[in-house]
Amino acid sequence: MRLKGDVLKQIRRKRGLSQTALSEGICTQATISLMEKQNRIPKMNILTAICARLDISVDKIIENDDVSMTAQFDEISSLIVRHDYEEADVRIHKIKVKKLQNDFDKQRYYYLLGILQVSQGEVDDAIFNFELILTQFSTMSANIYWALTTVGMAMAYEKRGNEERALKFLQRAVTLIDEKQLTGGKRQWIIIYRNIADLYLKLNQTDDAIEIAERGIELCRNDLSMFLLSDYYQIIAQAQEIEGNKEGAIENYVIAKSLLTITQDVDGDGQVSEKLAALRA
Repeated sequence: MRLKGDVLKQIRRKRGLSQTALSEGICTQATISLMEKQNRIPKMNILTAICARLDISVDKIIENDDVSMTAQFDEISSLIVRHDYEEADVRIHKIKVKKLQNDFDKQRYYYLLGILQVSQGEVDDAIFNFELILTQFSTMSANIYWALTTVGMAMAYEKRGNEERALKFLQRAVTLIDEKQLTGGKRQWIIIYRNIADLYLKLNQTDDAIEIAERGIELCRNDLSMFLLSDYYQIIAQAQEIEGNKEGAIENYVIAKSLLTITQDVDGDGQVSEKLAALRA
């Protein structure tokens, strides 16, 4: 694995960032200097955070066969988002945790394993893995997986039926996001806002669900991304439906349906059409 320090330097300058500005909240300025001048590879969580700040993929500045680890985790995450839990389970169990080279990869592994377990109803196992992350990796630099894991705990307790504890973890996650300078890729930010908004909705906190969903929509707009955008509008529509705002719910379901048509999500389109038909009846 080789770091392309000259490429890192070019991208940093193109973004108008000094070494100090790039390193702020992530590492020291000396670390950036060593990366650029000596091709020194930092810990993976630092490398990932730097790439997130520069809005580039890791493989843009790394040459190796190993960067495929991030690609594997991203694919498993996508499978979980698409509710393809069976394939996600197959993929994650092909990864040998003892062979993971750094703590950041282990953090991502246990997080995705925990989320998969929550989705499959294995709540106790999920809580064990989330607690492992929050204790064993608590000294790592503040990255988005800290908040993602806290939301995962909330999801697990909601599945267990402990709504009070679920809400506490959810509020803790929002506080982390609002008060800490968490580093992470845009895809992870879109996922975490969707998960928080969805869970607020399940806990009947409709105002909070709408507020967080609107944050997610703004993020998607700024990034020109349609990833999970329909989910946000559906969450807002469901919250408005609960609140008795039939007109607002119909308007947001229509937007969600349009987005699903564009992305050719036939199943999702059908489900939203049914909800619209029921509201209009």
